Amino acid sequence: MTPEIAVQVPVKNGGETFRKFIKSLVNQDIQVPWELVIVDDASDLPLLEEFHVELGELPDLCIVKVERIQPGGNRPAARNRAFMVSEAEVALLMDADLEFDSTLLRRHLEVRKETGAQVVMGKRINAWSQNATAWQKWFDSRAMGNKPSGKFPWNYFITGNLSITNQLLKEAGGFDTAIDSYGGEDTEMGYRLNKMSVTFFWEPTLSVNHLDDVSVRKHSEKTLEYGGTGLKYTLEKHPEINGLLGSRWIEPVFAKPSHLCFIRLLTGFALLGPVYRTLLTVAEKYGKPSILFTYLAVGASLMGLSGKDYHK
Repeated sequence: MTPEIAVQVPVKNGGETFRKFIKSLVNQDIQVPWELVIVDDASDLPLLEEFHVELGELPDLCIVKVERIQPGGNRPAARNRAFMVSEAEVALLMDADLEFDSTLLRRHLEVRKETGAQVVMGKRINAWSQNATAWQKWFDSRAMGNKPSGKFPWNYFITGNLSITNQLLKEAGGFDTAIDSYGGEDTEMGYRLNKMSVTFFWEPTLSVNHLDDVSVRKHSEKTLEYGGTGLKYTLEKHPEINGLLGSRWIEPVFAKPSHLCFIRLLTGFALLGPVYRTLLTVAEKYGKPSILFTYLAVGASLMGLSGKDYHK
């Protein structure tokens, strides 16, 4: 039987969150053949051994494939391995730390058919628990956030709860394996797909809970790394998108266009290590105002891009 949709997920040392992920798949109400393609990204204990029991509980309509790559540590390479071995037409690109209801796979197929969109992206919720922090609530409001169904721009393309055809991934050339650190491969892929005139559709009712315990400090660490790696690489590879994520704000103060001079002066001050560290502590302690979260997220990325480090 040929699967209609393939859940494709890279995993390294999945733990309890991956057990919940598999449990969500066990409960899917989809009535057509489907595929689960797991790429074991050099886990300490092979996933096929650690999750043998859980994988055995998947329904008969599910075809399970486990691909182990070693050495690991390259998420784009793991994504690429998944779509290369998949036999389904549609790839549902997911992460290993998600929990979701029984309708997700079926609804992705339905929305794709209803809209005709080549890329369908659903919502990923961090503030899913009663103990959710102000930071997690703010995080969920970013990008498409609470916007209604409709088209979304390429720079919001993010895997985790996103469906696309395997053929389109192949035509685009796969994810760029040069981005081998945290973040950036999704944005870079989104830009290439946009150049191919791909249609992007946002459907917030396709919702998953993100089980990662995201904190403002942890996110600052990640975005600092992203700025100096994935973002820097993407801007060098595609110089025509200079300005992405405020990247023009860290150019020399008197560089063109001249109307950015004042913003560059302010940015230079805002990216001083002591200033950033102080406001990070304030955000952690008080959880407000929300503008601080925006500053911390963008600021860390721009620091990384400019070769700075707020720890110093």
